[in-house]
Amino acid sequence: MQDFLTLTDAARYLGVSRQTLWRRIREGVLPVFQSDTNRRERLVKRADLDAVRTPRTIEITTKTEQKR
Repeated sequence: MQDFLTLTDAARYLGVSRQTLWRRIREGVLPVFQSDTNRRERLVKRADLDAVRTPRTIEITTKTEQKR
């Protein structure tokens, strides 16, 4: 079975609030699953959380580039 976390545990794992976690779910960044044993409980895969935690490259523009 895959490694799932509850939303509370997932938020703690990422170091964000549950509200931020729900925002990421609504934005489609994180897929959410329903527990088999408790229909009200929502779960997130640990692998999906690790993918969100992975740093990504960003572009930084200088002030002179912004003026053009």
